[in-house]
Amino acid sequence: MKYVKHWIFGVLIFVCFSNAQDVTVTASVDSQSIAIGDWIHYTVEVKHPASVNVSLPSVKDTMGGFDIVQQDSLMKTEDNGVLYLRKTFVITKFDVGTHYIPPFTVRYTIVTGETLIAQSNTIPIEVRGIEVDTTQTIRDLKPPLSVPLSAEEIAMYIAIVLAIAAAGYGIYYYLKKRRKTATVEEEKIPNIPPHVLALLQLDELEAKRLWQKGEVKAFYSEATEILRRYVERRYGILALEMTTSEVMDQLKKFSIDQKTVNDIERLLSDADLVKFAKYQPIASENEQVIPTARMIVESTKPVEQSASESVEHKHVAGEHV
Repeated sequence: MKYVKHWIFGVLIFVCFSNAQDVTVTASVDSQSIAIGDWIHYTVEVKHPASVNVSLPSVKDTMGGFDIVQQDSLMKTEDNGVLYLRKTFVITKFDVGTHYIPPFTVRYTIVTGETLIAQSNTIPIEVRGIEVDTTQTIRDLKPPLSVPLSAEEIAMYIAIVLAIAAAGYGIYYYLKKRRKTATVEEEKIPNIPPHVLALLQLDELEAKRLWQKGEVKAFYSEATEILRRYVERRYGILALEMTTSEVMDQLKKFSIDQKTVNDIERLLSDADLVKFAKYQPIASENEQVIPTARMIVESTKPVEQSASESVEHKHVAGEHV
């Protein structure tokens, strides 16, 4: 019985010793000499029997003074009862000189419940600094590289240029047409005095019966345009382009009786209010617009009107109608 106990004890010691010898840890790198800041692929391989419980340490940010950039997942394979573990770390170092990756320590438990450790080999790493050629002179920075335009950017710039060109042509065409229209109008009435033309236009406006049809704003707009055009031709001021107050300031330079000045100002002011929907005149006020405008023209027309001018007025009126 005594010999049996010794025999069993010896077998257990042999098994434990065999298991301890079967757990191996090997470490390797893809390069042992790097420039400062370069990456190193550090791989750890563990080989152990399936009956042995192996625990790998948890490594997060650093490993023996090396910074861990990333780490791959643990790979595990088995072959005839032997397990192979493999894990790769990407590490770097920013200090020049010779540095050592310390042994990778693995803990494992054998069948007797005893916890043991196994370690990998230590790996020296040479970190080189950036070589500077001191024989070369300091040079200026290179100018920025010109990046070619993409097709989308070229299309966008072309569209912008075309839009600007189209807008410019539109403005030019509008101004040209406006000047041409004004010239044609002046050519049509070269020999008609301003007061004669104004009276004819007032007659035409009265015949349209605009305010009676509910077109009050259009009625006041045409009436004041006729009056402004007459003032512009009669006194040589740009009445069509001026505000009511500016027109009245200009008329103060001429000898016009105060009642006529008041009538002009009231008619232009009423038209401004109607235009901006701030005033709704009643029928009796609308009825007085044409007579008031006629009276303004009659009272301000040139005094030196010959009989032939009166005949021409009637003749032109007949043609105009």
